[in-house]
Amino acid sequence: MNIDFEAALKYIDLGSYDKAIDKLKTAIENETEKNDLSTATQYRCVLGELYANLGRKDESKAEFEKVLDYCDETHTLQKQGNIAATYISAFEGKLPAQPQPAAKRPGDVPLVPKPVQNKAFIAKQSRKNHK
Repeated sequence: MNIDFEAALKYIDLGSYDKAIDKLKTAIENETEKNDLSTATQYRCVLGELYANLGRKDESKAEFEKVLDYCDETHTLQKQGNIAATYISAFEGKLPAQPQPAAKRPGDVPLVPKPVQNKAFIAKQSRKNHK
């Protein structure tokens, strides 16, 4: 893991968001220079989330679009692609669909229904001598 990225995470924990942004940008540049675009894209996704949490919508959207471009080209980093797509949709006013609640089962109905016994079975059981 890149030391600048680790420093950025520490700055985020401390609430120094401007320093965190600088460190994230440095980490992205370093990984891009090493030609490790996958890691750079992961860092870019974190930067986009930080911008979104700070209310910097335009910068966040730009970062997320770069993440989506990389994910579409390489067909990798599915998690980051989903995060980016969700944020971009939210910026456009399209919120993700809420899952439907499961149908509730009446409280008096057992999970596994009891087998229905016929009269012959009941008569046979009652005639047995239990020792």
